[in-house]
Amino acid sequence: MAKITCSIKFLPLVASGTTVHALVDKAIEIIKNSGFRYLVGPSETTVEGEFEEIVELLKKIGIQMKEHCPRFVLQSSFDVARDGVTIDEKIKHYR
Repeated sequence: MAKITCSIKFLPLVASGTTVHALVDKAIEIIKNSGFRYLVGPSETTVEGEFEEIVELLKKIGIQMKEHCPRFVLQSSFDVARDGVTIDEKIKHYR
């Protein structure tokens, strides 16, 4: 099956004064440990892989982050092309 990309945004909803960076770092660590090719951006992290596997990753992030954060927003945006799409293909013009 062709590769797709998915941009993932993890937004912790925490009390004022609580650092969100540590929570975002934990979410990125889950992505890093997943084995997917990924690229951390300023507002979201993009992963490259098979659709079903990425859906499982999203589920894992949701389950694991509930242990660290009482409330959060988890957004995803998929880019699917019949012949596949890669991170490199999408950013080569800018590199």
